[in-house]
Amino acid sequence: MRKLLLYTVLVLVCCPLRAQVNPDDDLFLLATAAYAEGQTAQAKELFAQLHAQDPADDAVNYYLGLCEMAGRELDAAEEHLTSAVQADSTNIWYVYALASLYDAKGNQVRAGEYVEKLVKMNPSTYNSPNTLSMVADSKVAAGQDSVALQYYKQALLLDPEYAPAQFGRTEVLRRSGNFPAFFVSLEELIRNEDVRPEMKSNYLTVLMDNIDSPFYWVWGDTINRLVDLDREMNPDDYDIQLLKLRMCYIKQDWESVLDQCDVLADLSRRQGNDEHLAEALSIAGDVWYQQLENKKKAYETYEEALKADPDRTSVLNNYAYYLSLEGRKLRKALKMSRRTVELEPDNATYLDTYGWLLFLLHKPEEAKPYFKHAMLYGGRDSAVVLEHYAKVLEALGETDLASYYMSLSEQKNK
Repeated sequence: MRKLLLYTVLVLVCCPLRAQVNPDDDLFLLATAAYAEGQTAQAKELFAQLHAQDPADDAVNYYLGLCEMAGRELDAAEEHLTSAVQADSTNIWYVYALASLYDAKGNQVRAGEYVEKLVKMNPSTYNSPNTLSMVADSKVAAGQDSVALQYYKQALLLDPEYAPAQFGRTEVLRRSGNFPAFFVSLEELIRNEDVRPEMKSNYLTVLMDNIDSPFYWVWGDTINRLVDLDREMNPDDYDIQLLKLRMCYIKQDWESVLDQCDVLADLSRRQGNDEHLAEALSIAGDVWYQQLENKKKAYETYEEALKADPDRTSVLNNYAYYLSLEGRKLRKALKMSRRTVELEPDNATYLDTYGWLLFLLHKPEEAKPYFKHAMLYGGRDSAVVLEHYAKVLEALGETDLASYYMSLSEQKNK
C-alpha cells in the first residue's frame, strides 16, 4: 500500500492530472505505476482495459499513446494522442507528446505545428533556439520560407551562434535569391567554431556543385574568399583543401593547382591516408602531363601515387595510355592497364586502353573482344575508342566493319 501511495504522489507531481481522477480507481493507479517503472508493455495492457471502458478519457488516451510510442506503434499512438489533445487542447503534456510523436514519424510539418503551439502556450519554457528552429524547419518543409526566416531570426536573437538556425537561415536566403544576405549569413556560419569543419566544407562543396557559370562570374570571388576563410580556420579539413584545388582548376592557374596538390599530399601524409595521398598525386601527375607537358615529372608523380595506392585505376589507366602514345614501355603499360580492367571490367575507357595496347603489341585478335565489350558500355560515344576499334578491325581484315566504325568516329569529330 505504501508503494502504491508513493506512485500516486509521483503521478500527481510528475505527470499530467487525469480529469476527475477517482481515488478508488486502482486500475489507473496500477497502470501509471507500471508506466513509471518503465514496464510499458504491462502498462499498455492496463490502459487498454481502461480505454475499452471509456474511449473518451483523455488521460487514458495520453498514457496509452505513450506506451504505444515506446513500442514504436506510431500509428496507434497518433490516434490516441490526437484524441487526448482534442479532449483537452490546453494540456501542455498532451501537446508535447503529440509533437514528439510526429517528430518520431518524420513528419516535420506536423511536429513543427505542435512545437509552435508549445512556444505560444508556455514561452518561458519552450521559447528557445532549438524549438524556434524546429518550427522554422517545419515552415520550410511547408513551403513558407518567409515565415521560416522570421523564426530563424528569433532563434538567432536568443543565440547568435546557434548552428541549426544559422544553417536554416542561410539556406532560406539562398533559395529566395537574396544572395548579398546569403553570403553574409554563410560567412557567419563559417566563422562559427561550434560548427563541425566537415559541415562547412560540405555546404561550400554542394554550393559549387549547383551553380552555373553566370553565377560564378558574379559571386566567384566571394566564394573563393569564403573557401580561403574556411581553410584558414580548418587547415586539416581535407575536403575544404580539395575544394580550393577545384577553385584553382576553374581559374586554370596550374602553378596554384600544383601548390594545392602539395598541400593535399602533405596533409594526407600527416593523416596517414594513402587514398587521399594517391588522389592528390594523381591530379598533380595529370597536370604535369596535360597542361605543363612535363612527361618526366608526370611519370615520377604517377609512380609515387601508385606506391600509396597500387590499385588507383585512374593513375594506372592514364599512365598506361600516355606510355602507349609514346610507344614505349608497352609491356609495363599493358600490365597496368590489365589491372584496371580487372578492377572495372565494364569501364569503356579502360577497355579501350587495354585493347589498344594489345593492338600496339601486334595482338589485334586479342584486342577485339575488349573493344566489342567497350561498345556495350559507352564506347560508341567516344571518337577515340571508335577509331581504335576501326584500326583493330582493319588489321584483322574486316574492312567493311572497319570502315563503318571509322565513319562513326569521323562523325563524332565533326
